[in-house]
Amino acid sequence: MPKFSLGRAESLRHLPIETVRAMAILVLVSFHVIGGPENGRGLALQYPHPLRYYADLLIDIRMPLFAFIAGAVYALRPVKVEKLGSFLAGKFRRLALPGITAITLFVLMSKIMNTPDGVIGQPWDPYFRDYAIYWFLQAMLVIFLVYGTLDILTHGRVLIPALVISGLALAFGYGLKTDIMGMNHLTQLLFYFLLGIVFIREFGFVTENRQAVLVVALAVMAAGLAMNFTVLMQTGAFSAQRLDLQSLLLGTGTCVTAFLLLPRLGWLQWLGAYSLTIYLYHIFATSGARRAMEAAGFSSPWLQVLIGTVAGIAFPVMLQILAKRCAATRLLVLGMRDKPASRNLPAAHPA
Repeated sequence: MPKFSLGRAESLRHLPIETVRAMAILVLVSFHVIGGPENGRGLALQYPHPLRYYADLLIDIRMPLFAFIAGAVYALRPVKVEKLGSFLAGKFRRLALPGITAITLFVLMSKIMNTPDGVIGQPWDPYFRDYAIYWFLQAMLVIFLVYGTLDILTHGRVLIPALVISGLALAFGYGLKTDIMGMNHLTQLLFYFLLGIVFIREFGFVTENRQAVLVVALAVMAAGLAMNFTVLMQTGAFSAQRLDLQSLLLGTGTCVTAFLLLPRLGWLQWLGAYSLTIYLYHIFATSGARRAMEAAGFSSPWLQVLIGTVAGIAFPVMLQILAKRCAATRLLVLGMRDKPASRNLPAAHPA
């Protein structure tokens, strides 16, 4: 595990982690308001509506950014072998407990509202199988548990082999078939998580060769965009594939470019600290806002997306502010200890 010099540590502190995280969560919330073209969720806007182009173009950017950030923050907080147990316990507290609470409330809401997400098999399925929006949390828990353990026990020697293997699997479309703990999404997320670790652990090389790294990242991103626009011209829609070469190129180039080019923006830095709660609970507000607007006769998709996105951000932010006031809700809703941890480094949650 690398030890950062004072100068390099200071440079790392100026990375726009919370800014990028906030931008990613804004894109995610707006996407869930827009919905997929065929899954019946959200507004389910179709081509050629401009918002459909916006939502589908960012398929290869949204979740890769979150996974990249999670890997970067993991690398910023090196864990010693003797602290492995504490590391895993912390991940359970910070991720699993809030996830269990949010999933339970979402299942209950879906049953009350009689939505498709209220139809489940076994009572435990929402917690252990790919369910609604919560597959990302499930898959990231598996990554932290399995890869985090191997990384700590091997002192980082497993990183490059894992990065190469996951990159090849992503480029050639190999993914796990099981939906247990969202592992059918594991191939996509693991590569970007590992890429985020490499970005931080090799940050000295990145800073010394910043211009060259940025040029390569922009070229890779442009290649991915060109491939995706080719698909658009041939089919009339952006690629829906998440496991192919263009996905790998677009996601990789965007993640690295964002970390190298974006500044730390004050209000986005602030919003980034709420990203996990927004991820877990925005769907409650976006769904409620959509139903309210439909009942009120608002038919403009642009207005619905604007109001739905604002609601999907505002409700979880208020929820987190209120939940912090009580020890029980701090733990169960936010996964936080009674006393807040130091904020010198970015939060280590995946969203």
